[in-house]
Amino acid sequence: MKDIEHKFTLWDADVIVKPKLDMHYLYLEITSRCNLNCKMCFKQHWEDIDGDMSYDLFQKILDDAKDFPELRMVIFGGIGEPLVHPKFLEMMRDVKKRGYALGITTNGTLLSEKVMNEIIKNQVDLIYFSMDILPTIPQNTTLGHMFSNLVDTRIRKLVKLRNNSITGKPTVSVATVVTKENYKELPKMVRYLREVGVDSILITNLLPLTEDQAKDIVYDGSVEMDGIINEIEKLATYGIYVKLPNFKLTTERRCEFDENNAAVIRWDGNVSPCYRFLHTYYEYIFGRKKKVNAYSFGNVREKSLAEIWTSREYSKFRFVMKNYMYPSCTDCPLRESCDFVKTTDVDCWGNSPSCADCLWARRIVMCPVPTYIYGKFL
Repeated sequence: MKDIEHKFTLWDADVIVKPKLDMHYLYLEITSRCNLNCKMCFKQHWEDIDGDMSYDLFQKILDDAKDFPELRMVIFGGIGEPLVHPKFLEMMRDVKKRGYALGITTNGTLLSEKVMNEIIKNQVDLIYFSMDILPTIPQNTTLGHMFSNLVDTRIRKLVKLRNNSITGKPTVSVATVVTKENYKELPKMVRYLREVGVDSILITNLLPLTEDQAKDIVYDGSVEMDGIINEIEKLATYGIYVKLPNFKLTTERRCEFDENNAAVIRWDGNVSPCYRFLHTYYEYIFGRKKKVNAYSFGNVREKSLAEIWTSREYSKFRFVMKNYMYPSCTDCPLRESCDFVKTTDVDCWGNSPSCADCLWARRIVMCPVPTYIYGKFL
């Protein structure tokens, strides 16, 4: 690829950006369908249609990925259950045959022994399960995940198969969403998963999608989390890696997707910078309703992934994000009367789309970006 440079005028300065083919993580929403109907999930509240990524489009994306020499991992993620895709196993094998590390996010309920054996055989690198409550605790419908006993069985089985394999793959991780209903059980959750043999746990806060869900958050000062955090940090020093969110609003902002040079491709080929802009839905920021409109920098059906990544618009977006050149709507004194905070379309500094009200950048909601440490992805 010949050298590309884009010139922007920002306030009283001219900025020249020279984009590189330096993508590190590529997320593929191979399907937006799911076999569950969890109340906390984006799927219950968005305005989009469901669909599966076509196999031809999937192959085209893998061909485009060759242009990115620093690509570390392909991740089957997005807002759907990858295992419902009719060609899931073929797609899994294709990624590994091309020499990429592969991560898979799953609710775990469709992970049969046959699929587990294929995962071990093809040396998949990372599996992320969703589990919000311990299997020893009575099921709670508000948390949305009513299958913890089934998922626990799947995790135990996969860990056993992994431990008996030569490669020691995959790394097994669990993602847990914190609400007022389960926060007291978090230390027990960490202890339990450590004993099961899980390698890491990603603890993230609830991003409310309804007014009722907004009452369940623990990061608004209504819950004292310091004691819980201290217990978890003590447990994390013995055999399990724990990623903790912030439990209160802080000044620092850091976009994990942007910092780690990640992109997400929706099932229909649209390229988004992160999960937040993958679909259209309403979110509640400390009780304030906001519409998030899906945003794409291009579609891989029409352009190559390299063209989209190095485009003027996408390059400017990543530059602004890395330098945090956008306002802070979340704690702005005008937020209750300002029209800009009603959607993500544009902010008062002219950024479009706007990340000025993003709880992911505040590390209140944690991005599912793997950490490469101890010689493996966690």
